[in-house]
Amino acid sequence: MGNSKKQQADLYDKRIALQRQIYAWRQAQLVYTPHAATMVASSTSLDENGFPRVEVAENTPLFLPSSFPSHIQSLSEMERICNMEKRLRLAQAEDALVKICRQRRIVQGLWQFKRLNMTGMGNRPNTKMLTLYNRISDKIERAAQKYHTARVALLLLDPEGTWNDRLKELRREDIRGPSKDDPNDRKTSNGRFEPSWIWLVQRNPGSTSQTKDEFNASMKVEWARTHARMMRWDEEYNIVQEEMRRVLAWFEWKALWWEEQADRRAAGQSDVLHGASAYAHKQAHIAHCMALRCAADWLPVLRKLGIEPAWGINYPQIKGDEKDSTD
Repeated sequence: MGNSKKQQADLYDKRIALQRQIYAWRQAQLVYTPHAATMVASSTSLDENGFPRVEVAENTPLFLPSSFPSHIQSLSEMERICNMEKRLRLAQAEDALVKICRQRRIVQGLWQFKRLNMTGMGNRPNTKMLTLYNRISDKIERAAQKYHTARVALLLLDPEGTWNDRLKELRREDIRGPSKDDPNDRKTSNGRFEPSWIWLVQRNPGSTSQTKDEFNASMKVEWARTHARMMRWDEEYNIVQEEMRRVLAWFEWKALWWEEQADRRAAGQSDVLHGASAYAHKQAHIAHCMALRCAADWLPVLRKLGIEPAWGINYPQIKGDEKDSTD
């Protein structure tokens, strides 16, 4: 009970402080922002005694230019103040994205630390880790809400601006990464993982929220992983084709080997020569058919992907997506 009263007192003090800041802002706004007085007066409601109703501080509208009707925003005297808010909103959106990326890196490091050092350590350390994760998640949610608010204002102030190329719509599934080492991302393999667009945004050169060197340093590990994965894929690309060639070469060699066995019986054993020769030719035919079947299964797939292997010239009867029907 005592803790609840203290929280209520702290909330009251913060509301009073915020209300004072809004009052000071309102005095400057009425002087420097055209048409602000009309907007403030039209939104003021009266209580049952006829006095202006006092709103909760956090619910008090600030009446920035983005909240004005479009016919007021288009007036010439509003151009300067609208540009000022646009610069403010751009900075807010970029700062929010930087904060989201920073917190996501912390979350990823947190889960890696837990997996390596705290697996099976009992309820207390796991509860502390979960509490810390929830605290960081709350920060991410607040930063995402700040980004949404700033972007909505930008859409009202400058809907066709160049900022659209960098500051895209932020969906819940976009808040992930930087890499796949995320316990919440179990469905995507390393080969098909694509980083979220929030990690690919080019920062404004005039922004002080994150420099180019800081961004490069933060993505160094992810770049190294991606580069190593690309080199491994290139190696697998060559290995798979070489394995296909060796399989076909082995079947063709085996067919020739069986054909050679057909004539190895001595002339004095003519009673079984015809049977042994027929068996050897049968085995050679089976090996040759196995080579054709493998080539018929592989060549159309490779050609569909734009790959023309060197051993493909040995099987001219296989064209396009057609497969040899020989069993």
